[in-house]
Amino acid sequence: MTVLASRFPADAPNGLSGAELDRQQPLQFRLNGRTIDGFAGDTILSATLANGIQTAGRHGDEALALDESFTPLVSTGKGTALPMDRTPALPGLDLVTIGSRRDPIASGGLLGALRNRLLGPARTLNHRYGDDQVGSPPWHNAAVDETIEVDFAIVGGGVAGLSAAAAAAAAGKRSVLIERSQSLGGTIRYFGAVDAEASPDVTIERLIAGLEGKAPVRVLTRAEAFAIAGTTLSVHQVVVENGRPVSRVLAIVARHVVLATGASERLPLFPGNRTPGIVGALTAFLRAERFGIWPGRRALFTTPNSFAYRLALRVADAGIEVQRIVDSRLSTTSRFVDFAKATGITLASALAPSHAEPLQRNKPGLRVGFAVAIDEIAQDSTAIETDQLVAAGAWQPEILLWLRAGGGAGWDQANGWLGPRGTLPAVALAGSAAGHHTTAAALSSGKAAILGFLGKTAPPVVDNIIEEAFETPDARNPIAPFRTSARGGTYLDRGTSLITRRAAAASKYGISGLATRAVQLGLGDIAAAVDIGAMAARDAGSVAAERCALSGEIRDTGWRVATPPAVEDEVPAPPSYLAGRFGDKPQLWAITAADARSFEAGCLIFENSESSDPLKAIGVTYAPHRPGANGGIAIIGKVPEAAGAELYVRDAGTAVAARLAERLKLRS
Repeated sequence: MTVLASRFPADAPNGLSGAELDRQQPLQFRLNGRTIDGFAGDTILSATLANGIQTAGRHGDEALALDESFTPLVSTGKGTALPMDRTPALPGLDLVTIGSRRDPIASGGLLGALRNRLLGPARTLNHRYGDDQVGSPPWHNAAVDETIEVDFAIVGGGVAGLSAAAAAAAAGKRSVLIERSQSLGGTIRYFGAVDAEASPDVTIERLIAGLEGKAPVRVLTRAEAFAIAGTTLSVHQVVVENGRPVSRVLAIVARHVVLATGASERLPLFPGNRTPGIVGALTAFLRAERFGIWPGRRALFTTPNSFAYRLALRVADAGIEVQRIVDSRLSTTSRFVDFAKATGITLASALAPSHAEPLQRNKPGLRVGFAVAIDEIAQDSTAIETDQLVAAGAWQPEILLWLRAGGGAGWDQANGWLGPRGTLPAVALAGSAAGHHTTAAALSSGKAAILGFLGKTAPPVVDNIIEEAFETPDARNPIAPFRTSARGGTYLDRGTSLITRRAAAASKYGISGLATRAVQLGLGDIAAAVDIGAMAARDAGSVAAERCALSGEIRDTGWRVATPPAVEDEVPAPPSYLAGRFGDKPQLWAITAADARSFEAGCLIFENSESSDPLKAIGVTYAPHRPGANGGIAIIGKVPEAAGAELYVRDAGTAVAARLAERLKLRS
């Protein structure tokens, strides 16, 4: 089978030909002076990607991948502004990208024509991004074009949202279903069916049929809910009027709101992780399934879970050379792993990406390195050249609207994500946004949310995960070993905050770089900051409420994690079993971690980073630090000469640099 440069052919197997496309209706439009070829059913973004434009622009010297969560706006002139990923491609459009400074040598005009002849067609939209916050879309402050009053507003057209909408329709209640993409069904096809579950297509068809109940559901596609006040949602929608895309702002006034916003795939943390040619596994699947997009003929896969194996098998069957599937887990049991072995795909385990870099500036292709992902070992493997790196990551429930509605959040240690906390009187969560893992739980939680608001009893939501003996649990988000000499930025998230691991790291005073940047953070930024120790897990929920919940720009209000003054009676006594362990006259100290993490009780303290022998420990942490401060409280026998002297704390096998911050005394 022949594979096109950036699209699968129309007869590609496994549903990868582009279900949204009508290949009998080709079209053309212009973007920044360049002619873009596409098909009816394309979005501006999908057609742009299919034409080989993979780069949004540059942040300093870093080329940033054009991604569904990072695109400039486009304009048709006359003050319009439209999102690339939700605007349909229409014949004859003449668009320019806006929102940040664009390189004057674009792909149009005389200079652009000369450049294209010398270097080939540009693969970039030529934008230049600084460290300032990217401005909010203009519709965040636009006048309302229509007000819709309903009993239920349901955000998200995946399995959970469809289940909720069908339940509302069956009860005869007026409802509106709000979906960002141009079709319903969400991401269920990526995960597939388990055991006796119906196929994803059968499940979606059944749920959509259920929307025509006693009170039909009004469905809004290409619509994004961006703000919520009480139970009134602000929604931006792109519609087509007279053959042109038009921006509309809707106010949805509801008695109850169900947030079935799903979960996003996090960005693995390694230098060069936003280099063009790197794409998340879920995004890669959706591009292929909906629009047939797959750049290049070779692909590397890296993953902390088993779902990426399923995608690799499907694209291999469609003619892509899957060079390797690299799993960050040490030993993996899964039916998908067995299938991959049977097909002869090369597999590797206990490795995570260590870096990625382009083969040539403004040319396709990547060079990707990997490092051992066991404890603190950082042995690199030989770098591999590829056309595309499909980099799966851990999951993060999409709870931005929940936070904006006034809901709480907190760090979920078991799942390694920022999860919702508490309840709201007229707003409910369902599906992955509520922290559920399975299709069955998504279906039942959507229905349960509606029945609960109607005062009816619903069956309990059961979230049965496959036993570990049959399916190895997902690992945490892959993190490359930190090296000061690494080339390329390690970004915390795919969004517009553009915060790197280096910028987020704590200073020697224990202040995280996140606290000093007046930018709105994404949920992925918060989760990554906890993972790398730039934020204490206990602070994640409050920081998210402060820095993620706004729907507009953020200004520096002087926000910092507060450090209450120490009082003597707050110092807990060390446990009795430590008596004499570190000499006759040990001292109690508050210590701070160089990377702003908080130490659990029982972390041994050493004079240098090489030591790990418990008998050579000079102290141990036995209590957390005061609220808002990183590090911990330690009992130390051999105390360095001066406060502020550096020592090393063994936390989960890793030597973390720390300093003596304050000597403490127990109240006598």
